[in-house]
Amino acid sequence: MTTFIFLNLTIYFASLFLILGVGLYVQRKKEKSYQIGKKISLDEVTLIVPFRNEEKRIDGLLKSLSYSRKLPAQIIFVNDHSDDLSSSKIKVELEKFNNIQLLNLPTEIYGKKQAIRHGINRSKTEFILTMDADVCFESTYFEELEKLAEADLYLLPAVLKATNPIHHLFEIDLLLINALNTGLNGLSRPIIASGANLLFKRKSFLEFDRFDTHKHIPSGDDIYLLRDFRDAKADIRLVAKKSFQVETETPQSFKEFIHQRIRWIAKTGNVNDQLSTTLAIIQFILMISFWTIEINLLFDHEYPNAIILFGLKTALDMLFFFAFFNEFNRLTAWLLIPFYQLIFPIYNLILLILLPFFKPKWKGRYSGLNAHLQK
Repeated sequence: MTTFIFLNLTIYFASLFLILGVGLYVQRKKEKSYQIGKKISLDEVTLIVPFRNEEKRIDGLLKSLSYSRKLPAQIIFVNDHSDDLSSSKIKVELEKFNNIQLLNLPTEIYGKKQAIRHGINRSKTEFILTMDADVCFESTYFEELEKLAEADLYLLPAVLKATNPIHHLFEIDLLLINALNTGLNGLSRPIIASGANLLFKRKSFLEFDRFDTHKHIPSGDDIYLLRDFRDAKADIRLVAKKSFQVETETPQSFKEFIHQRIRWIAKTGNVNDQLSTTLAIIQFILMISFWTIEINLLFDHEYPNAIILFGLKTALDMLFFFAFFNEFNRLTAWLLIPFYQLIFPIYNLILLILLPFFKPKWKGRYSGLNAHLQK
């Protein structure tokens, strides 16, 4: 048993050291190189915001635009058949700026992917920036974009923000995944992206986009775009710095949290990324091994050893993930990692049980493969 414990911890330590030690170090060097070359100009950027029934969540974005010291050349809101007052709120902003447009999707098309493409077809700039309607950002956000050199695609950070202490738990898994994704980009390439904060060349999108292969799946505008650009061997860059981040609220209930996570798992699985699948399998094996050891120790009444093992694993996580959590000022969530470790297997078990049967809904529509039947 001692040998098995030592082997498990060694493999886990080596994995974290490689991805979050070496990977993040290389990533920082890459980010410095992203500022070398012809810079992106805001005069050549169009912000596209697809939205559906965001009346209660769009205020943060509208305030962020109002407070921004600089704005992109075009801002296009695309209404995906909302039946609330979202459009009315945006129309008020139209009176303040002369570069904001409000478009409505035609009756025969719907969904976030279609809304984005509808906006792109009406854009006139070289670069497209996509955001979700429920995000907010600093007043200097757009100025930061002008520090970046031109590339086909930039994956920019989108971070969950808790509105009460309990919801900090809902931040943790996305922060962990993004930290690993950032380290993987340092070593090789990213495996996930967030459509809440993406910047790409319009020409590259029109050339690489394979919409016909996933148009029957309403969600996943981000992960499929990443796949299409990767398959085309495009210049893909990831930036993980707070000055480039957008924030959005965490889910407001456990049910909403489960809906969100199942949507993410489903769309990630449909992409068939071998690297992502391999890493998920390795993570699953390590988790099963760790908890098998813990349970055996508890059954054998070796409580001190069980506590020591749990403490060592938790200490490794807190050590290696600290830099990423600190970068995005999420130290409250970081302090909750020990508690998250305890509930993590239960949370994963719930997702595994629900995944084959659960049809998550978003904005009144189902998000699964048959979502096209539910307009």
